[in-house]
Amino acid sequence: SSIAPLALFTAAGLTWGERENIREIRNRYIPEFKNGFDDNLQYAPAAAVFGLKIAGVKGRNNLGRATLSYAASVGIMAILVNGIKYTAKVERPDGSAKNSFPSGHTANAFNNASFLHKEYGPVNPLYSIGGYGAATLTGLGRNLNNRHWVSDVLAGAGIGILSTELGYFFIEKK
Repeated sequence: SSIAPLALFTAAGLTWGERENIREIRNRYIPEFKNGFDDNLQYAPAAAVFGLKIAGVKGRNNLGRATLSYAASVGIMAILVNGIKYTAKVERPDGSAKNSFPSGHTANAFNNASFLHKEYGPVNPLYSIGGYGAATLTGLGRNLNNRHWVSDVLAGAGIGILSTELGYFFIEKK
């Protein structure tokens, strides 16, 4: 459960020095790209979980227990993302602010995808594939929209997955 976040944090570190080169490639080929899909897509996996629960589809936990695990994971994610973001003060690729690292949208998207995976991945792996696909597109959108460096997105993905793992760990200890 810690392999994926560790791999993503390592990838974030390895791409840190290539941020400018990656942005240059993005700006060369799609300088005017602007799309807001990443603002909403990040919520799709969590909406799917709650929709399935309300529809009566059996998953790992009942609605109450799933909601507690989700709330714990969102709290952990928010503390980690904001604690790092406002301490590191990394400038965004578009120069708009100094709160780029890590990507909160991506952390939220992967937190939500991991929530869907935990609750419904054992029922059908297509739920996990869909959730992580949506999360990946969210991260890609943050990069394509010139709002985050690749390293921000990779670290955000790692934080999102780790937050869900910790949220479930703490709630299941009760």
